Amino acid sequence: MMKPLKIFCMIVSLLIIGTFLVFKTFLIHIEVGKVGVRTRQYAVFGEKGVEPKDFSPGWHRKLPIFDTWKIFDATVQTIQFTTSEEREHQREIYRGMNLLSRVQSAVSPDETVAPEGPEMIDVKAKDANAVRLDVTVKYRIMEGAAYKVFEQFNDEIRYKNIVRDQVLNVVRGKMGEMNTEEFYDPLVRMQKTTIMTQMLTEDLSVRNIELVDILVRDISFDPAYEAKILQKKLADQDVELNKSRAQQAEKSGETNKIAAETGALVAVIEEQMTAALVGMKAETDKKIAKINAEAQFKVAQTRAEADLYAAEKIAKGNLMERETTAQAEQLKAQALSGSGGANYVALQTIKALQLGDMKVSTIQNDFLDTEKMVQKMGATAK
Repeated sequence: MMKPLKIFCMIVSLLIIGTFLVFKTFLIHIEVGKVGVRTRQYAVFGEKGVEPKDFSPGWHRKLPIFDTWKIFDATVQTIQFTTSEEREHQREIYRGMNLLSRVQSAVSPDETVAPEGPEMIDVKAKDANAVRLDVTVKYRIMEGAAYKVFEQFNDEIRYKNIVRDQVLNVVRGKMGEMNTEEFYDPLVRMQKTTIMTQMLTEDLSVRNIELVDILVRDISFDPAYEAKILQKKLADQDVELNKSRAQQAEKSGETNKIAAETGALVAVIEEQMTAALVGMKAETDKKIAKINAEAQFKVAQTRAEADLYAAEKIAKGNLMERETTAQAEQLKAQALSGSGGANYVALQTIKALQLGDMKVSTIQNDFLDTEKMVQKMGATAK
């Protein structure tokens, strides 16, 4: 029972080993970020020579004797023309990145290698002074053109050396057109960098290389010249400082003048405001006086009209009273002109008599006979 099981395990093991050997012998694996170029050694599966296409990441055919492969890095490459100290610093950074990637990933990642390159670029300025440039250049193989690079250079190191030499030629040529002092001017450096970018883009594209960017990171000068430049800069700064102080004094005078003019203007404005207020007050008083006069005139007019009305009514009343009195007198006169007048006179005479105490004979006067008594007083009998 154990023997068939062992045979089965051996068969499985042999199949696994055989599959592995087949894969290793007849297939090639291209990793992510890489690109492959295959060359047919014999015209068995096609024309002999480099196949005119790039092979992307994955598994591809690799027949011994018949096929040979060349793998290129398809990612952005970097050349740094810098100091050894700066390059060592970059290596330390990349070591830290590698350590961090190992901690974060269970699978051991590809080693991240710090960019290599030559020392800083030595440039002789137009005025014969030595200048050193810290330059970083980023580039990559054009997409789908790795097989052309292989046909041109047959090796990755060779095409990288070509890129480096081309960068040196362009940088030394264009930056050497500048005077030493122009290197301090960022605008001039930017203009030269733009020109260098255009030139390198054209030169490298002929070689199927794409320029990503070029950056002038730092500039250093001969120490003696730097000291001279520093002294000149300090002297220039002193001149500018003196100019600034003179301008400050001039501006201070202008400020005082402006302050005086402003004060005078404020005083004029205040006077104008005061005059305007006085004018407004006078105008207001005039309007108030006019309103008061109109009101008094209206009151006087109303009072006069009332007095006139009262006088008319009083005069009318007096007239009516006089007319009534006249009518009464007229009626009285008419009454007195007749018999009634004699009677009225007698009545008044009687009323006017003041006889006092006196003795009257009742034999001669009969007071009970009223008619005789009235006649004796002067009244007229009816």
